[in-house]
Amino acid sequence: MRLSTRAAAGVAVLAASLLVAPAPAAAKPKPPPTNGFARSGPWNTKIPRDVRLAPNSQAIVDNIALDKVQNYGSWAINTDEYSAPIYHVDKRTPKKKWTWVNCLGIEDLSAVIADSFAAVPTPENMIVSKGTDGSVAIYQDSTDTYWDFWRAERDAAGNWSACWGGKIEHYSRNPGIFDNPLGATATGLPFGAFTIRIEELRRGYIDHALNIATVRTRANCHSWPATRDDGFVEGADIPCEGQRFRLDPTFDVTTLTSPAARVIARAMQEYGLIMTDKAGALVTYAEDPRLYMPPGGGPDTDPYTLLFDPDNLVPDGVEKYVLLSEIPVNRLQALPLDYGKPCD
Repeated sequence: MRLSTRAAAGVAVLAASLLVAPAPAAAKPKPPPTNGFARSGPWNTKIPRDVRLAPNSQAIVDNIALDKVQNYGSWAINTDEYSAPIYHVDKRTPKKKWTWVNCLGIEDLSAVIADSFAAVPTPENMIVSKGTDGSVAIYQDSTDTYWDFWRAERDAAGNWSACWGGKIEHYSRNPGIFDNPLGATATGLPFGAFTIRIEELRRGYIDHALNIATVRTRANCHSWPATRDDGFVEGADIPCEGQRFRLDPTFDVTTLTSPAARVIARAMQEYGLIMTDKAGALVTYAEDPRLYMPPGGGPDTDPYTLLFDPDNLVPDGVEKYVLLSEIPVNRLQALPLDYGKPCD
């Protein structure tokens, strides 16, 4: 029997309906950025390879290189001092009311900082960074809240105070910027957004921008994402706080001796660096290692000892803070002011 064209078409449709195509595999959601802040924020956004540079990029970079030469001759990575310990606390961590100490003798801002200091989940025996900064960062994932503090200290009775700091609610949706004038850095940019984590070096990949701080920053100039600045040097070729930089993407990072330096250099190429503060030298911050070490542990228990020099290639007596010494400062590139700022 010969089917009509219409009948044959009907049979084909019926046959096709009986063939159930397998459902496409669901795409795995991307894990959140290591720093916990919004993926679309300035810290977690890659820089296009062909990005437009600031017209005076090389002149700005030359000034940063000069700061390096004139101040200890190195690009230091801060681990043991002047870099915040990072705490992740749970909802059971006791909350404490902190006290604002006006260590800078500024106008009374107790009302501005009050909410940030009112109920801080404060770990027992919490430590702060060595050096005069006394910095610390705290994440509480259960409430999606972040704090950081500057010149934090605990008195003999266990009460905590700080000279400044701030709180960010809904930090996983926040671009990584404090509301002005909050935040422990001079730019209002949170430690937790840019600090290099030990776990990032262990896994071999950093998925956010890093920070850079130098000796001379431009007076009365800050670039997004900074909300303020403490620059003090006049000159169009002095870097502005908040300005974004990157390592020249044509630089061959495989020439670097340390695997940790290679990981850091790749992040500098892909995500860049943001000028977060002025400092006494050219520096980039990495996580304080003491949270990973037993109490009173010596250098052999410091995770950076293995991460920075796993093959024992660094000569004895060379300090670990010079890890970045092989990265050529003059291969940095300055991006235009307010690069990436959302349109109003």
